[in-house]
Amino acid sequence: MFRDFFGEDIPKLKKALILIGSLFWGGSLSVYIGLSKGRDISRVLSRPRGASSWTVSNELTTAWTYVPVIIGISLMLLSIIFSGIVFLKWYED
Repeated sequence: MFRDFFGEDIPKLKKALILIGSLFWGGSLSVYIGLSKGRDISRVLSRPRGASSWTVSNELTTAWTYVPVIIGISLMLLSIIFSGIVFLKWYED
């Protein structure tokens, strides 16, 4: 059994809701990072040590933009599917 900060047992529904919320929040954060900071991340990672000028390939920029977005959307869909399953289990009981 999981326990909270006060040593009390956490019920299964509350654990499921925490998991659903954290999956959705993590997915949203990943989409935000990909769309707003993907270009900056690719610039930082492609810079050689000690270089004053360099070029960033379009493929690297595209990768650091779309891979976090795809991962984030997948996490958000997983949280929606998981919440549907939890709701059906809760509705049956």
